[in-house]
Amino acid sequence: MELLSIQNLTKVYKVPAGFLRKKNFFALKEVSLSIKQGDFLAIVGESGSGKSTLGKIILRLEKPTKGKVSFKGKDIFSMGKEYTRKVSAVFQDPRSSLNPRMKVEEILEEPLIVHRVKGRKERVLKVLQRVRLSEELLEKRPLQISGGQAQRVAIARALILEPELIVADEPTASLDVSVQEEILELFKELNSKGISFFFVTHDIRVVEKVANMVGVIYAGILMELGKKEEVLKNPLHPYTKFLLENVPVRHPKDRKPLKYLQEEEVSIPEEGCPFYPRCPEAMEECKKFIRRSEVNGRLLACNLY
Repeated sequence: MELLSIQNLTKVYKVPAGFLRKKNFFALKEVSLSIKQGDFLAIVGESGSGKSTLGKIILRLEKPTKGKVSFKGKDIFSMGKEYTRKVSAVFQDPRSSLNPRMKVEEILEEPLIVHRVKGRKERVLKVLQRVRLSEELLEKRPLQISGGQAQRVAIARALILEPELIVADEPTASLDVSVQEEILELFKELNSKGISFFFVTHDIRVVEKVANMVGVIYAGILMELGKKEEVLKNPLHPYTKFLLENVPVRHPKDRKPLKYLQEEEVSIPEEGCPFYPRCPEAMEECKKFIRRSEVNGRLLACNLY
């Protein structure tokens, strides 16, 4: 069953362009995708690609300029508090996403109070067990526990209302490698029990471990979307190939020279493909337009197909 549907989503910001002038900056441009029940969709891309903006719109922290986001067929911006019961979030840094003045017990109880859920104590103890934390932490504050424990508290808070979808924005980026592995295993376990994920990351190695679907985004355009095995083993879009060929290696001796010139900052042009200046397979037509198509069930934004 389709849980979340995003159709032709565009987000435009007004940015300074000289004295008393502003111009349009496209953070997202005509993004379309869907998440089915039980999916673990990972959105991967470089910094500034628009992946976090997409997550914020799903969480209703931002509104799109154009396009529609639906949850089980309903426009999410027409829904009330029932949406926040069904869709929850885990952010990158638990230190900043958890209130430092509140005890862990208060942090976990707060969503239950807002939604007037009874049996709060039982719910809190149940969710603590689910994320493998001890009851002793309930009296502590976020600064009194480790980063890994704090992120588990953040996950417990996301789970407390029994959501159907969790939006996780770089949830392991601020953690040590060993703790990252633990958190990723926890996400996989939760997914196996029916919770769907929209997972934002810049690290393809993380995608390999947890996702079943992968979306590759560049400068606000969804370049490729498909099953993880197909996208990672047989990438079709030149940008996906670029990302895979430049995955950080485990040892310096394994380093390979970068194949294309990297840019420090990328903006979306009014027309054409933003990857054109870096693409080894670019055609003249790529300056003017970008073709969206479906190849064997895989969505692509590329004039090669």
